Amino acid sequence: MSILFLIPGIISFVFVYRRRILTAFFSVYLPSLLLLPQEYSLRLPHFPPLTAAQFALIPIGIVALRQLIRSRSFRIMDALVVVFVASITLTGILREPIAANAIFGGIDSFISILLAYVTGRRLIEPDLRLKAVKRIVILFLLTAPIGAWEWRMEQNPYTELGQRFLGIVYQTGGVRDTFERQGGSFNNPEIEGIALGMTFALNSWLVFLNKTQKKAKLGKLLSKLEKLHVPGLLLILLIWFTGSRGPLISLGAGFVILQISKVKYPKVATVVVMVLLFVGFQEMEQYFARLTDVSRFSKMSAQVSSARYRRIMNEAYAPVAEKGGWLGWGGTGVPVVGGMKSIDNEFLRVHLVQGELGYIVFVLICAESIRTAIAQFWRFRALEDRVFACSMLAVFTILWITLYTVFMGAQLPQFAFLLIGWGQSIVPGRTLPAPVSAPLAQPKFVIG
Repeated sequence: MSILFLIPGIISFVFVYRRRILTAFFSVYLPSLLLLPQEYSLRLPHFPPLTAAQFALIPIGIVALRQLIRSRSFRIMDALVVVFVASITLTGILREPIAANAIFGGIDSFISILLAYVTGRRLIEPDLRLKAVKRIVILFLLTAPIGAWEWRMEQNPYTELGQRFLGIVYQTGGVRDTFERQGGSFNNPEIEGIALGMTFALNSWLVFLNKTQKKAKLGKLLSKLEKLHVPGLLLILLIWFTGSRGPLISLGAGFVILQISKVKYPKVATVVVMVLLFVGFQEMEQYFARLTDVSRFSKMSAQVSSARYRRIMNEAYAPVAEKGGWLGWGGTGVPVVGGMKSIDNEFLRVHLVQGELGYIVFVLICAESIRTAIAQFWRFRALEDRVFACSMLAVFTILWITLYTVFMGAQLPQFAFLLIGWGQSIVPGRTLPAPVSAPLAQPKFVIG
């Protein structure tokens, strides 16, 4: 039955070949990415397991990459992403004891990181901004009944479907405070929470458009829902269903950033908010230090135990990461310290697996995404563009803060780097509606 997951790739290829790449992106790739779990995959001979979303992305991403190269319009982030993917591949070749693991890691990173990045970089701005945000928000709202069912009934419908009809068996988020932690289509509470938080930040732009009644129309139903704040409230509720503190904390930081666009002096407001977030981060570190002090508890709750695990993990693996040198230990070569096999910190995980090179590039990607969003927010004149840049700043803030508490797994690399590429390509919107004539819609799917 796994052969079914190849179908989105075939459909996407046909659309791209027929010069309908936008249809492939919006109607095939995004639904496959946000509605189907990573575990729904197919392994072809000599390839790693690929998901329906990855199959759908390949023809879109290859054309996007070709167009980016032909345009010769490169940015610093382009080089950083290429080096980061190269670092993953090089580490695998030199550090993995099994050559197949290195090849598989390189293929997976090329698709999930590089192709996702160039797709966001080339496909959306400026004419498809509204359509892309609406599609992402609506797709996540479609998962709300699934999340509510999982939270209340302690059953993930995706898991049940996979086991009964597809022969796929995998673990779900687990129970916390007598309720199942909903992992939704991402099958991980923390990762699901990150994606939902990023979508909440994108949805704030729709709220703005609906309030100001700009030229961009949301549609009758969505406009009414936004007026009642239904999408935003549902997204917050779903994040709460995950039972994850990291996404909730980062959502609070993102919400503060979203207020910058409402202030008369944006540069001053940006500096003030950044200072407040820095101070808040310092206070939060002290709070968790007290929270994880075992001498204060005779019996620790699940939340305290989880926080303490992360504290011990960060302290124990820091010297291991340093010993990994410039290229790290590789994906299967990281020594296990104290039986702690789960590295719940993406920055630490990258440092361990890819060494100093990958870690430095990863931090630079983080910094450049934030810097670009701030520069766009300060530079754009139209309020609509400035609010969207501010929403993107909140998106990346939520992403990077939460990745300090969890690894970047499931579909998150694709979703994150799609938005990172999008963030690099934001340009002022057109003053008048224009017919969509994206350069990607013209060439057939050919190489050369």
